[in-house]
Amino acid sequence: MNINNFENDINKTILDRGYSYYIEGNVVEAYEKGENEYIFHIEGSDDYEVLVEISDNGDILYSECDCPYDFGPVCKHEVAAYFQLFEMLNHETTNDNLTSKPRKQTTIQEVLSNLSKEELINIIINVANHDATLENSLIVKYSNGDSQQELEICRELINAIVRKYTGREGFIKYRNTGAFVRDLDDILEKARDTENVLLALDIALLLLEEAIGAFQYADDSSGDIGFLVTETLELIEEIATSQNDHQRAELFEKLLDQTDNEVFDGWLDYKIDLLKICCEFADEEILRKQLRMKIESMLDKKSSDRYMHYSNERLLQLLFQLIEQYGTQEEAEQFIKEHLQFSSFREQLLNKYLQGKNYHKVIEVAKEGEAQDQQYPGLISKWKKYRYLAYKFLSLKEEQQTLAKELLLAGDFEYYQDLKELASENQGEFYSNLKQELKTIKRWNANRIFLKMIERENDLEEILEFVRDNPRYIEDYAEKLVKQFKEEVIEIYKEFIESVARTSSNRRDYQGLCHKIKRYKKIAGKPKQMELINELMGLYRKRPAFIDELGKIK
Repeated sequence: MNINNFENDINKTILDRGYSYYIEGNVVEAYEKGENEYIFHIEGSDDYEVLVEISDNGDILYSECDCPYDFGPVCKHEVAAYFQLFEMLNHETTNDNLTSKPRKQTTIQEVLSNLSKEELINIIINVANHDATLENSLIVKYSNGDSQQELEICRELINAIVRKYTGREGFIKYRNTGAFVRDLDDILEKARDTENVLLALDIALLLLEEAIGAFQYADDSSGDIGFLVTETLELIEEIATSQNDHQRAELFEKLLDQTDNEVFDGWLDYKIDLLKICCEFADEEILRKQLRMKIESMLDKKSSDRYMHYSNERLLQLLFQLIEQYGTQEEAEQFIKEHLQFSSFREQLLNKYLQGKNYHKVIEVAKEGEAQDQQYPGLISKWKKYRYLAYKFLSLKEEQQTLAKELLLAGDFEYYQDLKELASENQGEFYSNLKQELKTIKRWNANRIFLKMIERENDLEEILEFVRDNPRYIEDYAEKLVKQFKEEVIEIYKEFIESVARTSSNRRDYQGLCHKIKRYKKIAGKPKQMELINELMGLYRKRPAFIDELGKIK
């Protein structure tokens, strides 16, 4: 896309809206940031900044706007900036609303490098006096007080950052969430750089509390806050594992106490993450007992909620970890058997029986799982796969064959080859019978298995029949089929392209269609490609964008 003719490459609706912004004077500031790099400030429902970078010949190499628009590659603010930039490059700007005429920006480094230390200090103080967040950030980064002072400074910075971004509305919009999190990163770095382990943990826990709380007052569609929580938990784990012997009990108490914080209401996963970190201290019996009591108090044995089932499972896995590491083998085995209603424990028991070659027990436990988890197809499939392995090791071919077919028809193509080898009848007859059976099954996965099977067997006649009924697959199979069925393949391909053309309505659609026509050339040859292009030009002569894209095909 070039700045001299960008209108040809932008959706008409967005183009019109951007032109209105430009012509109505919404581009209020423009300047050249660097060589061929320009900044524009646009006024609209809010104020936005657009950056545009072009090459020497005017190609738009890069552009971005900090607005939340994400329905296409270019927003109306960028379009307004393009119109303004075209004016700047080709004429003296006529936009009277610009607060400053296009200019080369002087860099901050150029200005500050000539100032004295005293002047620089005065500038920093002056700026900080007008920006509480910056002032607190500088203090956090460079202060060196006692632990209580340092923690209070961090708290003040967090509060200043929250006030800065929530404003009067009390809510942080999507477009500001990233900047909010970046400002909070200063706290994370402070905790990371603090040598006092107890203070580092206090700072990290303070940040964790605010980050989790931020889910209630910020739009985290981008996942930035979630990532900050994860980073903070990872840092807390680092701090916990760098403990000194004399600090262990105090660090553990701080972590365990934090799990009672009401900020975790509704965020049980994060509370369990903290408990998992507490397991680093479980080698001390007194701490281990405290941890076990805490975990057991959190188990909700009455709830039928699926999320609580998952949370209970995570908590029980922590308990099992403690028993396995510090208890007896008999205690660990008994714990697993008492909690087979949870899939992870059933899987552990099945793996234990497999390793011990106790295949009859594998079959028994797997069947119990299938009966228990009837409403969960994924789990049923998992237990059947364990049962299949047991049958295979026991050479129970009839049972193996029956189960392999169940798994195949449920969507697991990996069992096709085994089933084929197990077939008692002639393999050709087996293949033919299975094809007919799959054709009669109306489930979506039967169609997928059928397609994979005829591909595996290179059954070209069946593949062609499938493509006749499903022309959209012609692009996938044309090269495989063309040698044996050339004329019909070319005709199906042509009809497919024509059907796509009938539903195409914008330049992006036309560009995608033209890529299909380029691939069609490899199958049909240049003359037939040109014949198709001419036919489409005739049919759609009133669609100039389509004609333009067709004309670009070489």
